[in-house]
Amino acid sequence: MSEGNSALDGQRGSPAPGCIILATIVIIFGGLIVLYTFVGNYQKKEISGFTEEIAAEVPELKPTAAQSEAAMVKLRSIEIAATDQKVERVLFTAEDLNVLIATLDATKDFGGQTYIESITAEGIVAKMAQPIRKGIIEKGYRFLNGEFVFKPEVRARTIAFKIIAIRPAVGAVPQNFVESYATLDFFRLDPDNEAIAKNINSIENVYTEDGHVVVETRLKPRNEAE
Repeated sequence: MSEGNSALDGQRGSPAPGCIILATIVIIFGGLIVLYTFVGNYQKKEISGFTEEIAAEVPELKPTAAQSEAAMVKLRSIEIAATDQKVERVLFTAEDLNVLIATLDATKDFGGQTYIESITAEGIVAKMAQPIRKGIIEKGYRFLNGEFVFKPEVRARTIAFKIIAIRPAVGAVPQNFVESYATLDFFRLDPDNEAIAKNINSIENVYTEDGHVVVETRLKPRNEAE
């Protein structure tokens, strides 16, 4: 794993009861991941074409008590369905995700750094400010400010979020940069997280449709159904 992944793992503690999926998802959208891998291929001159010296300001939702409770009810319903081996289809809006970012203890440090703008059939559209090291020798960071589009997918032991597009505030991100970024697996649930390991086999699918992230549970966990 990269140094960026190691740093993030410290933020991926066991979520509170009921937060088996989305609590970790919003941690992934924290905007605190530092990119080291591209230094060899993208030196400062190339990176400067689509990054900025200062992190962009990102909106921060101030949820009401009612908004927070509504989002938490949805989280709890996933765990209940997984425990009871029921088929459920739980829908999360962009507002739900922003509420969770703003209210969960695990994500309290991420407020003002990540904001879910919309959810479409294409994926989750998030406004982010991603730090990128300037180089191997030179210290400091530049920031890839803009919109990131993530596509969720269920894997054998985890749920990953493939980056399918980056729309920077300045310039244009080369496609091979986007493709390389997508292969790093920064954006995935920790498969060794106790809650994830316990419940991942009860998740049938996670995908996006217009306006929602959809989490579907299974009638039987995969290891029982096979």
